[in-house]
Amino acid sequence: MTPPPSTPQPADRASARHRVRQVLTRARTLWRDMTGESAYDRYLERYAREHAQCPHGHGGAHGSEHGSGHGPMSEREFWRARAKQAETEINASCC
Repeated sequence: MTPPPSTPQPADRASARHRVRQVLTRARTLWRDMTGESAYDRYLERYAREHAQCPHGHGGAHGSEHGSGHGPMSEREFWRARAKQAETEINASCC
């Protein structure tokens, strides 16, 4: 006689849930990168890196892209600036 199939142990279920959560998180990250949705997050990370030495963590002598000198652009300002750049940038190549 074959023994009945064992039921998954709680640790196995937790491990499986953890793996599924990791896969879904990675898929979400990839999706956001492919659609450009993560661009503002990358902008904030870059801004923090480049302005880490500035007093009070904002533009200081460098200023900021939006000209206020008071820190990074808001998400709304960022997307507007990005759209304006895309409209004014001329791409002479075929691709």
